[in-house]
Amino acid sequence: MNVVPFQAIRYGLVLSLGVGLSVLSAVFAGQWEASKQQVRFQRQIENISTALQRSLNRYTDVLSFLDDYYRTTEGTVSRQDFNHFVERSLITYPGIQALEWAPIIQQTERLAFEQRIQAEGYPNFQITELSNANQLIPAGDRPYYIPVVYLEPFANNEAAFGFDLNSTTDRTIALESARDTNRITATGRIRLVQEQRDQFGFLMVLPLYDSPTPPPSLSNRRDQFTGFLVGVFRVSDVVEESLQDLRYDIHVALYDQSAQPDQQFLGRYDALEQQVMTLESDRPSPAHMSLCANPVDCTHSLTVGERQWRAVFSPSINYASNANYSAPVTFLIGLLLTGSFLLFLHQLNTELEQTRALSDLKLRFFSMASHELRTPLSTILLSVESLQLNHHHLSEQQKQTNIQRIYLTAKRMSQQVADLLTLTRAEVGKQDYTPELVEIYPLIQHIITDMEESDRQRIVLTASNQQDKAFWDKRLVRSLLSNLLSNALKYSPSDRDVQVTLKSDDHCATLTVSDRGIGIPAVDQAQIWDAFYRGHNVGAIVGSGLGLAVVKTCVELHRGTWAIESEEGQGTMVTVVLPLE
Repeated sequence: MNVVPFQAIRYGLVLSLGVGLSVLSAVFAGQWEASKQQVRFQRQIENISTALQRSLNRYTDVLSFLDDYYRTTEGTVSRQDFNHFVERSLITYPGIQALEWAPIIQQTERLAFEQRIQAEGYPNFQITELSNANQLIPAGDRPYYIPVVYLEPFANNEAAFGFDLNSTTDRTIALESARDTNRITATGRIRLVQEQRDQFGFLMVLPLYDSPTPPPSLSNRRDQFTGFLVGVFRVSDVVEESLQDLRYDIHVALYDQSAQPDQQFLGRYDALEQQVMTLESDRPSPAHMSLCANPVDCTHSLTVGERQWRAVFSPSINYASNANYSAPVTFLIGLLLTGSFLLFLHQLNTELEQTRALSDLKLRFFSMASHELRTPLSTILLSVESLQLNHHHLSEQQKQTNIQRIYLTAKRMSQQVADLLTLTRAEVGKQDYTPELVEIYPLIQHIITDMEESDRQRIVLTASNQQDKAFWDKRLVRSLLSNLLSNALKYSPSDRDVQVTLKSDDHCATLTVSDRGIGIPAVDQAQIWDAFYRGHNVGAIVGSGLGLAVVKTCVELHRGTWAIESEEGQGTMVTVVLPLE
C-alpha cells in the first residue's frame, strides 16, 4: 500500500491555501477596482448635476435681477433701457436664447396697442399666434393677449416679436401658475416659435404687478397683474453651456417629471458628439451594466422653475474600463485587505482615545476663543470710545486712523471666528462642503487682492497655467490660502517677499507658499498642524495656533494632500495638492 508522505501532504495544504488566497484576493481585487470606479463615476455625475443645477439657478437669478430693475424704475422701462440692462447677462450666459417683456393687453386695447408699436418703427407689427400648420398668423379674438414686446437679442428671434404667449395651452398653464403664485415658473417642453431645428425649448416666466410689493391675495394678484418677464431657452444650449468644461465620457438624458409621460423626454447629451440629441433610445454599454446596475444610482433630480427634471446618466462606450492586475499585485491586495482589518481595529481604539480627549479639547477651544476675541473687541471698543469722547478734538487724519483700526480689527476677528467655526464643524462632521466649478488663477488673484495693501505688495504670484478650472469649495480655498499667506507674512521680516507658485496637470493643482522667515523648529513640526499648537520660537508674535489646523481641514475636505518643509531661521515652504475633480 502506498503511503503519502507527510511532507507532501503539508506542501499540498500550503499550495491549496495559496491558491485559495489567490482566488480570494482576485475576487476582492475585482470588487475593490469596481468599487473604486463606481466612486469615480458617482463623483463625476455629481459634478455634472451640480453644473446643470447651477446654470439653471443662474438663469432664475437673471430674471430676479430684471424684476428688481423693473421695481426700482416703477415699471417704466423703455425698449432701449431693457436691451441695455439685459445685454451683459446674455453675453455672460450664452445658454439664454432670449430675454423678453410681455405685457397683458385687453382685447379692447389691441388695435391701439398695435398702432403704438408700429409707430415706434415696426410698421409690420401685429399680435400673432401659430396656426394648425405651425405658421404665424394674426391672433384670433380672445379676452386678453400677452404679446412679446421687448426682445433681446432681436436677431434670429424676430418670429417671437408680437407672439401671444397666451395662445397655446402649454404656455398658458405656466403663465397662470406664475401669475397666481408670484413665483418663477417654467413651461414644459415646447417648440419655440423662432426654432429652425428639431429640438425642444422651454420658457421661464416671472410675473409683474402694478404695486410696489407683490399683492398678498390671489384676487389682488390677478387684478394687479401687468405682464411677464420671460427667459427663453433651448435645452441643447443649456446643457452644452453647462458641460463645456467637463470632458467626461458620460451621456445625460433629461426628463421633465412634471409633464405627462409622452411629453417628458427633453433631450439626450451625447458625450462622444458633445451635443444634445433628440433621439431617446440608447443601447447600454457594458460599463453601464456594471456602473448603473441600480438605476437609482445613476439618476439625479434638478429643480427648474417649480418643475422637477430627472437627469439619467450612462457611461459611453469610451468610458475607462477596469484595469487588469497581475497575480503578484492581486495577491498583495489580499494581504492589504488583512492589514486593512487590523488598521480598522487600530482606528477604532484611536477613536475611543479621541473621545476621552474631547472634553479637554472643548475646554481649550472656549478658552482660546474667549482670549482671541477679547483682544480685538477691546481694540474696537477703545477706538470707538476715543471717537465718541474726542470727536471734536481729533483731526480728520486721527479719525480716519481710528476708523481704519476698527475696520482691520473687525476683519481680523471675522477671520478668527470663521476659523474657529471651520474647525468645530469639521470635528463633529457638520462642515459644509459645496464645490463649484471655479477658475483657479483668478480665484487666487482675488484672495490676494482682498488682503491689506501692505501685505499684497509683498506677495509674488507665479503660475504655469492661468486657464485651468476645478471643482472646489471657494470658501474653504479662501480660508486655506488666507491662513497660509497670513502665516508667511506674519513670521517673516517685512522687507522679504512671500512666493506663491501655482502648477497643474490633468488631475491636480499644486499650490506652494514659501517664505524666508523664522521657520519651524524640528521638534515642533510633528504637531504644528494641531489646533492651538504654536512653535516655541514665535516669541511675542501674536497668533492663535489655528491657521495650519484650518489648512489641514480644508485640504482633507477636498481629498487633497499637503506637506511642510521648514528649517528654523531659514523659512518655511507649504505645498498643497488638490484634485481638479
